[in-house]
Amino acid sequence: MFAAAGSAATQGVEPLHKSDLVRLLASPLIHKGEVADLIRRNCLAFRPTERDWSDLRTLGADVDVLSSVGACTTRPAPPATRAALTLEALSVVPAAAPVVAAAGTDAVVEVRVSRGKVRQAGLALVLRGSSRIPGGSPRDAEAVTDDSGLAVFRVPAGRTVATYRFDVVTGSGAELPGRPAVELGVGPAQPTVAEFRPDRVTVTPGETGPLALVVALKDSFSNPIPAEALWLRPASAELGIPGQQRATDSLGGASFVIDRAAVRHSGTLDLWARGRRIAALDVALAGPERAASTGTGFVPKDSLRGVVRHHLPQPLVFQVRGPSGGALAGRVVSLRARNATLASDSAVTDSAGRVQVDVTLGTQAGVADITASVDSVEQKTTLLVEPGPPVEFILERDGLRVESGHILVALDTSFELTVKARDGYGNVVPVRSLPQMLEGTRGRFNAQRGPLRLSRIRPGGPGAIMTFQSVGLGSTSLKITAAGSSASVEVDVVPSR
Repeated sequence: MFAAAGSAATQGVEPLHKSDLVRLLASPLIHKGEVADLIRRNCLAFRPTERDWSDLRTLGADVDVLSSVGACTTRPAPPATRAALTLEALSVVPAAAPVVAAAGTDAVVEVRVSRGKVRQAGLALVLRGSSRIPGGSPRDAEAVTDDSGLAVFRVPAGRTVATYRFDVVTGSGAELPGRPAVELGVGPAQPTVAEFRPDRVTVTPGETGPLALVVALKDSFSNPIPAEALWLRPASAELGIPGQQRATDSLGGASFVIDRAAVRHSGTLDLWARGRRIAALDVALAGPERAASTGTGFVPKDSLRGVVRHHLPQPLVFQVRGPSGGALAGRVVSLRARNATLASDSAVTDSAGRVQVDVTLGTQAGVADITASVDSVEQKTTLLVEPGPPVEFILERDGLRVESGHILVALDTSFELTVKARDGYGNVVPVRSLPQMLEGTRGRFNAQRGPLRLSRIRPGGPGAIMTFQSVGLGSTSLKITAAGSSASVEVDVVPSR
């Protein structure tokens, strides 16, 4: 009998019979190196035939095993005794229990395998059941032990907070002695989302009493985050509300209490966790009037313009007016932008009911939208974004870019190249004078007497269209240079079919 694990056999045991050798080679738990070592120490009780050699190869005997069998056939077998041939038990031990990982990351699971004091190298192992992790890998994790007998698995932890248990089995799915298992605990990821209840606070002047704020903290996968330290603090000391610290409960919730009488000004309360601002809550000190759609908006209403990635030459001004037309001071104005960057995402109106916002235009030529909202009023203004100065030319043929490329044209045919200028952000820059700038190069080009003639240059949208005629076989390099920029394309003129 062979036990299911172990190190070397003891000296003086009987030589291996053919059935013993078959069982050793067929076992997924016994490394081929161990089989070769047993053969060298105990030799064989039979002399292999040609059929035996073929069967050994079929069972997976490697070069080490086959050479050990061959060596036994050239020396006498050791004296036979009746001692049992045994192997020590295979020991499979997870390096850490349980393994802990955050949602959205990979868990590292280490398993060490040995027979007695001998580390087992080259043993394929599988974490059976790891493929059932929601959002994880569709296949069970696999690993092979290294020279120290250590197998390292990388298991995608998925997106759900949960605890899993996986059986450690051989690469072929065979059970291991003691049915070793690994426990994986998946915890929440970094805090990224905080939901306030209520989601906005409005306090009437003279109002007193406590106001409860409830916060639900979650990660990017909507898992609640327990036992997390939170700090609720005002964005500005003018708000009048002191900062508070709380820890989330087992459901990721935390409660704060603010004193209505402490609110001296409108503003925002910022929620911080792990040194980052997670969310903000608007706190408004209500006045006698609410903002009216008439009179509330950007001034002047005419669109401003500027160049990509430049500041507007003057700040945007947004004014807030009440139904009576009077200016509303101390009102929180929320701001957002498209194709632009704002100095702040909110501002408080001054005594004239106005806020000023510094704007940096985006990288896309065309328009940028700035939207401001206060109370239930939302207004938008559109800014004109002009491209920057040209820094490069592009060449197009039939709508496809060809600069720095290679094109073929047939003899005695004509083709067109469109020349356009672009700024440093990829925006096409209209250059009205481009056809005239290129016209000066036509005579010099045709004077070279190459295989092409430049027959016409005309305006084309934001650029220019150049028409060429192929008049001879050969190759030439077209290089377009103007205003300090250039672009080139290699042209081969080939015979017509």
